[in-house]
Amino acid sequence: MTKNLSRLLAIICVGVTTVQCLKGAERTTQRVSFVSADAKTKKLLPSKVTNEILARGFGIAEGPVWDSKNRQFLFSDIQANSVYAWSEDAGLTFFLARSGHTGFAPIYKDSLLLGANGLAIYKNNLLLCQHGDRRLASMPLDVPLPKNFETLAGGYEGKRLNSPNDIVVSKGGQVYFTDPPYGFADLPNSDPVAKKMVFDRTAQELSFCGIYMFDLNSTRLELISDVMEFPNGVGLSPDEKYLYVNSSDMTKPEIMRFNLKSGEGELFFNGPFSPEETGWFDGMDVHPSGAIFTAGPGGVVVVSEDGKHLATIPLEAPATNVCFDKSYKTLFYTGFGFVGRILLQ
Repeated sequence: MTKNLSRLLAIICVGVTTVQCLKGAERTTQRVSFVSADAKTKKLLPSKVTNEILARGFGIAEGPVWDSKNRQFLFSDIQANSVYAWSEDAGLTFFLARSGHTGFAPIYKDSLLLGANGLAIYKNNLLLCQHGDRRLASMPLDVPLPKNFETLAGGYEGKRLNSPNDIVVSKGGQVYFTDPPYGFADLPNSDPVAKKMVFDRTAQELSFCGIYMFDLNSTRLELISDVMEFPNGVGLSPDEKYLYVNSSDMTKPEIMRFNLKSGEGELFFNGPFSPEETGWFDGMDVHPSGAIFTAGPGGVVVVSEDGKHLATIPLEAPATNVCFDKSYKTLFYTGFGFVGRILLQ
């Protein structure tokens, strides 16, 4: 995994290659690494899963979301400023250009991370966390054109957001999203192997990286917390009482849990991890059982609702995000240059 991390920046800085839909050419049986072997864990996960790389050739694939209406998996390529779709019938198709950078906001001019990141679907609208435009935006799912972007939240207390990153929406229309500084990342001078990220914060207006709630009904924007330096992936507990937030701090991988009634946050999970389990926490999704499936050290990390490490599904290289399909039997994932799926049955 460390060797793959050292190749990560090379993939990003050189740029995207030709995108390839692989149509089952890279399908393997993957053994799950169990930490807990109780009956509940075994019911949640089989001892072996089918892992399939669906396509390669992207920059940084991110923001996976399952589109139940059209039976397709949508994901963003932050570096290419685009969104793609993959379905069983059509394979890989192009979905949206200029997904996160249209010139709406001032940017760090040398940034390689200006496209949309996190995606969500609510009432036939696609919600986008846009790095370059520095906003939470929405557009009709059936008319994917940049001219149809509507700004939902672009600033807080008169100052522009940093670079909205990941997103989850409650059943009632409350949008929770994170706002770390990755749109200002100086990738050529960063070194993930040494756990060092460099940022040019010239265009940054806020003095913190926030976790927010935007209410689609009242259009109210609320700051939930400003204590995390690198808030990233988000997920809601099945009862929607808690918000889980991944820290992508390379020196301190951990998951925080926020009580949405009191607003109080607490450390929820931080390993331990073996030296071979390199990487950091990124995007997540929450299973109806309450278990969290998250991109993390060593692959896809599975954590119980009470903060216990249940298992890890190893991957060839760090994943950036994950999402379930409607059945919760398929877990799609994105990564540095590739996207894939894990069949959990």
